[in-house]
Amino acid sequence: MMCGAPLYYPPPPISTARYSSMPPPADVMDFDSPSGSSSSDTTAPLSDTPPAFSTEPCCAAARLMPQRLPFGTVAPRNKYHQGSPTAAACCAALPPPIKLRSVSVSTPPAQDVMDAGSSAPSTPSDCSSTMETTPSPRGPLPTTLFPSPYPAAAFAKPTPRPPRVEVRQVWAHNFEAEARLIESLLPKFRYAAVDTEFPGTVYRPAGAAYTLTPARRYELLKRNVDALDLIQLGLTLFDSGGRLPLLASNGGAAAVWEFNFREFDVLHHRHAPESIAMLRASGVDFSRTRRHGVDAAAFGPRLRKWLRAGAGGGLGRAGLVTFSGGYDLAYLVKAVYGQGYRMPVTAAEFEGVARSLIRRPLFDVKEMARLCPTDLRGGLDSVAAKLDVGRAVGEAHQAGSDSLLTCHTFVKMRECYFDDDGKLAKVAGVLTDITAY
Repeated sequence: MMCGAPLYYPPPPISTARYSSMPPPADVMDFDSPSGSSSSDTTAPLSDTPPAFSTEPCCAAARLMPQRLPFGTVAPRNKYHQGSPTAAACCAALPPPIKLRSVSVSTPPAQDVMDAGSSAPSTPSDCSSTMETTPSPRGPLPTTLFPSPYPAAAFAKPTPRPPRVEVRQVWAHNFEAEARLIESLLPKFRYAAVDTEFPGTVYRPAGAAYTLTPARRYELLKRNVDALDLIQLGLTLFDSGGRLPLLASNGGAAAVWEFNFREFDVLHHRHAPESIAMLRASGVDFSRTRRHGVDAAAFGPRLRKWLRAGAGGGLGRAGLVTFSGGYDLAYLVKAVYGQGYRMPVTAAEFEGVARSLIRRPLFDVKEMARLCPTDLRGGLDSVAAKLDVGRAVGEAHQAGSDSLLTCHTFVKMRECYFDDDGKLAKVAGVLTDITAY
């Protein structure tokens, strides 16, 4: 014996009686027997005496177990103990092997079959049946046997982004083209939001504004509008769902218009210095508007045409929307009738003129906010922020940007507080600085 060589002792004798009572695994095929025949030999005698030790496997079950051989013995490869009397006597006690056959399944198992561990009866799944399935006490089965390693959000459909908005600047050289474009869109977009920028107010009250009577408020509005000229007009067209016109010429961007007028001369006309500074900070170039702005004499007749158009294509025929719209409406009336027009003496007379000219519902978002059950006091940006409405383009005190924010604020307020026609009709025609309460 070699020094340090491992010692291998024969295993204890294997009793054939033990294997005669234990069947082989059901899913293991007998590789010793040819196809279609049994490997058991019923004529082999059964012996209660353990067979002598042999280096060969003694049965099909033992062949599946690793064998310990004496040192230096080489196990045969891919050969078994055919013809060994000892093996024949051992394997004769085993039951015949189970014949396996393949089964073709054409229909996948139902997805709502009960959990196998449940004692409740299972209910077959049938898409055309109205039968309810019995729920499993362990909960529903998973929809997939092998869940994806990627989160579900990676395959979720992304939320579409709102379209990009472009403020189209209107000057004298492109006024006709932009006016025709607007006229082509009026039949589809029945609402219009407007905002005006003007040189502030040069006539102001001596005391606090909230102490003024309705007659005094209108008197100050009349004197300022008669003395000053319009600088910008912002126009946003939208439908009942708040959607804006998308223009293919702008790469699918939504369109908002900003008209620049030439009548105001900052060097010679009266104005409020703080208002002019604020407009300059917002990007208004007063020298450019004076040189290249739209002539009010050309804009007035076109605006009158839009307002007088029938149900098929009038401007804002479903509603004309403003914010603190007394001054906005007054400057629109002045633009239609020309620079020499003087406002009526009383607010009631002015309301009659405006209604006969515009002939459509008027909505003042500031007055709508006053009637809401929550605190929505403040300017346009403050009210929009309280409604969680953001400015989509531009900045404050730009007519196009403000008209778009007025549009979005009106749509959100209508959804939250004026969700039917009856509620909306109660606030139609109420205008800041015009309507007497």
